[in-house]
Amino acid sequence: MKILLLTTHLNIGGITTYTVSLAKALKEKGNDVIVASGGGILVGELTAGGVSHVKLDMRTKSELSPKVIRAVFELRKLVKKMDIEVIHAQTRVTQVAGFFVSKLCGVKFVTTCHGFFRGNVGRSLLPAWGSRVIAISEAVKEHLMKDFRVPEKKIALIHNGINPKRFLKEFSQEEKDALKDKFGIRRDHSVIGTIARFTPDKGHDVLLYALFEILKQKPNVQLVFAGDGKERSKVVDLVQHLDLSDNVIFVKSQINTLNILSVMDVFMFTPKRKEGLGLVLLEALAAAKPVVATNVGGVPSVIRDGVNGFLVKPSRPDLLVEPTIRLLKDKALYHRMSHAGREIVIQRFSVNGMADKVQTLYKELI
Repeated sequence: MKILLLTTHLNIGGITTYTVSLAKALKEKGNDVIVASGGGILVGELTAGGVSHVKLDMRTKSELSPKVIRAVFELRKLVKKMDIEVIHAQTRVTQVAGFFVSKLCGVKFVTTCHGFFRGNVGRSLLPAWGSRVIAISEAVKEHLMKDFRVPEKKIALIHNGINPKRFLKEFSQEEKDALKDKFGIRRDHSVIGTIARFTPDKGHDVLLYALFEILKQKPNVQLVFAGDGKERSKVVDLVQHLDLSDNVIFVKSQINTLNILSVMDVFMFTPKRKEGLGLVLLEALAAAKPVVATNVGGVPSVIRDGVNGFLVKPSRPDLLVEPTIRLLKDKALYHRMSHAGREIVIQRFSVNGMADKVQTLYKELI
């Protein structure tokens, strides 16, 4: 098949990771795959996997932007020139562009819903969900049906997937110590951490309040925040306000998350309201890191409470303390959950399995 994947950009983020992983997996299955986006630092990884990239300036948050209109005409030419059979869009802007191109060219159109959206006039007048819409978790599927009245028969539930092999490396103590030195982490401290953009919904503040209580029981703990974002300065201010500067480490966004995951003992995943699924959550589990997470959105699709991690109510830092300390102190529990976490990713959340289901969906439409 000849497939065109659309996304706004290819900089670090969950949707970008999904797009690049899916494109490479579909290519390995013998398909001709092209990705069109506004470009970004992961273009090289994409093309190294044999996938073609076409740069289009679609970096806008408005589906009414002139950039979208220009993109429609450029994509129309590309679709006709390359005899594209399926267009698959990942973001709202590319959904709208892909919708019009599919109508102009008579090509099948698919979208992926990566999270939760607020209803607005634009989505009411122009839903642009496509012939089929992929929901990445049960919670997202319910959201589509309940809040946007998308018919169930139009929705395909296909969980996110990653390549578990990338996270199976076992690091020696010497390698971990060297990485701790690189990131500015103390060798003799236990490490909890998260990988997320600094946005209000990711719960960085909740983790800081939890750390404040954890340190009362276990003083040699450091918390690592890996990521960038506009809200970073507010988190830094809170760190200083709580007098936690010696126990909080800030690390820039990582293209390769394995290194930073390797120095974490427990992965914290604490969105406050809703989360589609969380690719970084899968990466942490594949790296054999037990997880303490909030019970929101698609997280329960991955975390089985007491099996491969712990689930707690959101925005409750007090509830994060006990399970975190248990994992840091109870070695038997830690190793049991580490093994269970890795196994669930291998069995249920591999990118190969995800790509198989997406490819089957394309074939059914064609």
